[in-house]
Amino acid sequence: MIAAVVQCRMSSKRLPGKVLEPIMGKPMLLHIVERLRRATTIQHITLATSNLPADEPIFHLAKEHGVHCFRGNEHDVLDRYYRAVRTNGAENVVRITGDCPLTDPGVVDRVVNEFLRTGIDYAVHPQPEGLDVEIFTRAALERTWIEAIDPVDREHVTSYMRLSGKFETLVIEPEVEISHVTNGWSVDTEADLRFVRAVYENLYQSNENFGIREILQLLKEFPELMKINADQNRYGGFYRSIAASAEEPAPLQRELTKSYQLKEAAKSLIPSCTQTFSKGPTQFIQGVAPVFLSRGHGSHVWDVDGNEYIDFPMALGAVILGHNYPSVSKAVQETLTSGTSFSLPHPLEVELAELLCEIIPCAEMVRFGKNGSDATTAAVRAARAITGRDKIVCCGYHGWHDWYIGTTTRNKGVPIQVAELTLTFPYNNLGSLQEIFRQNPSQIAAVILEPVGVVDPEPGFLAGVRELTRQHGALLIFDEIVTGFRVSLGGAQEHYGVVPDLAAVGKALANGFPISAVVGKRAYMEVFDEIFFSSTFGGETVGLTAAAATINELRKKDAIRHIWRLGKKLKDGYMILVNEHGLCGYTECIGLPPRTIITFKDASGTESLLMKTLFQQECLKRGVLFSGGHNLCFSHSDSDIDQTLRVYSTALRTFRAALDAGDADERLEGPVLEPVFRRA
Repeated sequence: MIAAVVQCRMSSKRLPGKVLEPIMGKPMLLHIVERLRRATTIQHITLATSNLPADEPIFHLAKEHGVHCFRGNEHDVLDRYYRAVRTNGAENVVRITGDCPLTDPGVVDRVVNEFLRTGIDYAVHPQPEGLDVEIFTRAALERTWIEAIDPVDREHVTSYMRLSGKFETLVIEPEVEISHVTNGWSVDTEADLRFVRAVYENLYQSNENFGIREILQLLKEFPELMKINADQNRYGGFYRSIAASAEEPAPLQRELTKSYQLKEAAKSLIPSCTQTFSKGPTQFIQGVAPVFLSRGHGSHVWDVDGNEYIDFPMALGAVILGHNYPSVSKAVQETLTSGTSFSLPHPLEVELAELLCEIIPCAEMVRFGKNGSDATTAAVRAARAITGRDKIVCCGYHGWHDWYIGTTTRNKGVPIQVAELTLTFPYNNLGSLQEIFRQNPSQIAAVILEPVGVVDPEPGFLAGVRELTRQHGALLIFDEIVTGFRVSLGGAQEHYGVVPDLAAVGKALANGFPISAVVGKRAYMEVFDEIFFSSTFGGETVGLTAAAATINELRKKDAIRHIWRLGKKLKDGYMILVNEHGLCGYTECIGLPPRTIITFKDASGTESLLMKTLFQQECLKRGVLFSGGHNLCFSHSDSDIDQTLRVYSTALRTFRAALDAGDADERLEGPVLEPVFRRA
């Protein structure tokens, strides 16, 4: 038998008594029951509530409407759930919470049928939030009831199934397009209740059986409805439970012998032991961190000693779908059989160029390179050729070539005459850019900037930069090496609605394969007929194939929306943990959800690599590869985020203790991290 067990109580902290709040004249909980009764796969419904007097009204509602009601432990929800299932005799259990009055019986049936077809232990349909459905076997529930000892797992019922790694699980994605949904559909606050009532008022009278498709159509026609409860945090209770739990993820038993043997060999062969400063030993606490990774799959990586980590650097943001992503790997393998480099152009060059022109607002023509520095430098050279001017104004990081790196503390080997041709200005400071134009009349060829880093542009900033370049006859170049295909499919220019003259894209373009591109308006791109930007591997087929496959998958799977959702969950969760551990002002997660960084300060309020090192140390010991921030990918899961936040809570508890005792340096098991760019 398949039974739906609805978890419900009157003592909600944010909206007490919400489960019996009226919607179109009926208690919310009764709407849930009626909707579940329409699911053809559900043979039994049980309301699982507490034995507190305050929950007596739920018992009477159930009795009045012929619904089985089980009353049990108020605090041990897992025990209540398990005992409720024992009384109804179900072999498979659908879990619904009592704050989901928009539950769709069609979605429930689809999840049940897929679960039964696959024969697994646990499945979840997580989105849209409020139509989430979980199903698991009675055996999985019983094992969880026996083994789960963490109060967080006892309170949240299924977290042990999702996170312990002991169960075969499946995530079932929606069948319909939900990218335009920006709010939650469950009821946690007064604003949520107003939203749900608005949906019922629009749909219920004409169709009591309305479901996800009718709701989505309503929101497309009236998107302002989503503003009623936008930006509500849906996971606060879970995160606060994590922070309060005395049970912490213990350090893993890890062996790092091979990593450090390879490091010793690399010292005499490779300067800095790495090809990329940000991947090198100075950026990870030595003695605790792995030094070499050997493989990756999805959102996880394994070091050369076989230790597994949840990966958040994701190859410095180059991996957007996941390591060894099937459709990309398959496309590349097929291409390899036909050859990788030829003496004439390959048709893939045209195919990918057409794709980029289709999705990037400024793109009318395309030239390919292999890395971000190729693309930014080519754009700068083009701007100088077009304007006949030499000076460049920049904001942000733009690669290793002389014209930019000469402005940093890594400027050895750059002629001073070259460095002096590049001027810098601070982000969100339009006045400083105006002053540069004033002091260098008719000398600026281009302004190149990252349209967004980890700080949002202030209202009017990007548009102001766009207008200043036009006024002074300079080109505007967006360095979208990081933001392209991550913030939005068309990059930050699509997200913010400000279109540059030229743009450089790379990193996530090919899910980890090396390729970059300069794109821009035809009138400017035609200068590439004259300037020299030419390389042997600019048109090799592996990168082109991977890029086309990546873009097609990003489109088909609505991957960027998934990345935004999980990134927001991680960012919001971290800040709740920070508050719960009393660390506000000492650490913060900042940036747009697809790419965030965590800042650290010491007791004096000064930015602190020592505290960052301590935090990183505790994460690495527990299987989270943390280098300072998060580049979310499509393969990251809710379980990854939940497990990461558990680890972060433990690391923050250590952070708090070190601040209180003033002994952070004594807690380190290796040297403090070093900055890539040193202070002058």
